[in-house]
Amino acid sequence: MHLLFLPRWYPSVYDNMFGLFVKKHAEAAGLHHRISVLYVQGISTKKLLVKQAYKEEGTVSTYSFFYKNVSCSLWNQFRFWYYLLVGYRTIVRRLGKPDKIHVHILTRLGLFALFLKFYSNTPYIISEHWSRYQKTPGTYKGWLRKKITKMVVEKAQAVLPISENLAHAMRSHQLQNPNYQIIPNVVDDIFFESIKSKKNDKTIFIHVSTFEDRSKNISGILRTIKQLSEKTMDFEFRFIGDGIDFKKLNNYADDLSIPKGLITFTGVQTDKALVAEYCEADFLVVFSHFENIPVVINEALTCGLPVIATNVGGIAEYIHAENGFLIEAANEHQLLTLFLRLVEQKPQFDSKKIRKAAFKQFSRVEIGRRLDALYREN
Repeated sequence: MHLLFLPRWYPSVYDNMFGLFVKKHAEAAGLHHRISVLYVQGISTKKLLVKQAYKEEGTVSTYSFFYKNVSCSLWNQFRFWYYLLVGYRTIVRRLGKPDKIHVHILTRLGLFALFLKFYSNTPYIISEHWSRYQKTPGTYKGWLRKKITKMVVEKAQAVLPISENLAHAMRSHQLQNPNYQIIPNVVDDIFFESIKSKKNDKTIFIHVSTFEDRSKNISGILRTIKQLSEKTMDFEFRFIGDGIDFKKLNNYADDLSIPKGLITFTGVQTDKALVAEYCEADFLVVFSHFENIPVVINEALTCGLPVIATNVGGIAEYIHAENGFLIEAANEHQLLTLFLRLVEQKPQFDSKKIRKAAFKQFSRVEIGRRLDALYREN
């Protein structure tokens, strides 16, 4: 079967981490089918590095088109739709008409899929990852957007949010479809190759994210670390990743005068280096104000690492007493109390049991199997 993926976010030469979880879904689907990915993106950087790109990786072929954003939004919109049509015709000319379309993240690409459904009788499926439907951040607005999204969702063969919480939030906006199914994000095979076995002298906490403080609340973690350092020094905290607030948060840590040696900003870690961080740590910390299901939770559980996370979005669907702790969003006192207890008592978790459960939920083989079953439905 030939499947066309239409992602709103996808890795590219401009950002190789942007929408990486969508690429992992494409690779999982590619275990059973031929995948064409059509990605169109406006670029706001000063220099346009490339305008078009083609990449073939196994059964996944990616066709990317880029244009320079300008101050005229109508011109930006025109080029977005123009390159979608150009890309679609290119794919059809090379590989033939796709049997089904898989949209990742609404709304514009869902409208394009709806057009193709009527134009070429091609059914489509929607995967949604965006937290905008939830009360926080509450960015799903505009009567026209809502009307179009409602129509697109109704006509889809299936709607696949990454959590039940997100599905509920979408339904609360009257986005109705008889075939809602939960398909979580995929974890790379490399994360299943190692498991935590070393016992540390000091408790090691890690935080892995894109360093966007408005949602991730890394500043709240830093303030809590400062308070923790005044009570004990028997811990280490590693911040892994990069993003728009990376420098600001480094400076904020300096302003708090956190003792040297307690925290480290490693920058981006990928593949085996990131796996090694998960396997050496004692806990992953996610202190977000709002989330869906951040893929770092999936990765940590896959490595057998317990998780401390705020009870927001769909996180409670995956974190429970056997694999971590749930706390209130923005409650720094509660986080501090938990940190102290973990440093002093060093509770143990069954890493093998955590990883076994994660494999059944997040492995590429399992997600590929579930997607294949959906694609074969009439």
